Amino acid sequence: MPTTLDIDTLRSLLAIVELKSFSRAAQRLGRSQSAISLQIIRLEAVVGLPLLNRARGRVLGPTAKGAELVAHAREMIALNERAVAAMRAPHPGEPIRLGVPSDFLERDFTSAIGEIRARFPDARLSLRTGLSARLAEDVGCGRLDLAFYKRAPSNAASAAIAFEPMAWFGKALSGKAVVQSGAAVPLVAFAEGCAYRDEALRGLRLVGREWAVACEAGSLSALVGAVKAGLGYAALPVRLGMRKALRPAGDLADLPQLNAVELALDIAAGCDLPVTRAIGGIIAERCALA
Repeated sequence: MPTTLDIDTLRSLLAIVELKSFSRAAQRLGRSQSAISLQIIRLEAVVGLPLLNRARGRVLGPTAKGAELVAHAREMIALNERAVAAMRAPHPGEPIRLGVPSDFLERDFTSAIGEIRARFPDARLSLRTGLSARLAEDVGCGRLDLAFYKRAPSNAASAAIAFEPMAWFGKALSGKAVVQSGAAVPLVAFAEGCAYRDEALRGLRLVGREWAVACEAGSLSALVGAVKAGLGYAALPVRLGMRKALRPAGDLADLPQLNAVELALDIAAGCDLPVTRAIGGIIAERCALA
């Protein structure tokens, strides 16, 4: 059988050679260091030669044959990307499939669309809203061309465009001035797969606080209405809660501090074209809260 070199493994080799570090290469590629190391071991087994000069755990650079393979790897990766782009690039008149969280539509999305139409009058957008976890999955699988989604801060390859500080919002429940320390916290949240919900539950678990979902909202307006009606408390970005005139939940005892949520922009493989990147930049500038 012919010997085949894996493109992802060649990307790992290039990152290691450029950064002179397995750990930094793993961070750039969003993988574990052990996975990167295993890729290189297998690659060296395939070619039958050592590819990296190392000393005391440090990468000094490629061997002579390693440098030769690096040159080939750059050409192979570039050719692979051109082939994928040719297959996935929208044909003239074909829409760019865009995914955003539903609360984007209540930010400055209208002006973003206006600017896109002014700068790219021939561009067509096919918009889908959804939960962050699903959007991240769909752009990774090529079901979307461009997606914005929220996540816990990470070293993933997709670009982080903003960090949104989080806080608890809500008012005292009917007839109660406070939710007693140790009592189950009534939550108002989006469905599973929402980064805001994930951060709320992470914080509550951290301090051992019980909770119960009082309202699972299908839209931002529904969530805001449930919080204002006193059904429970929601974890939201500070500026978003303030824009919606929600009251900070100062009457809750023993609630944890919340970490910031990262807003990420991801472009599907083969769709990283100038017009796609420009449209992503316009939306990022207009819709990021932080």
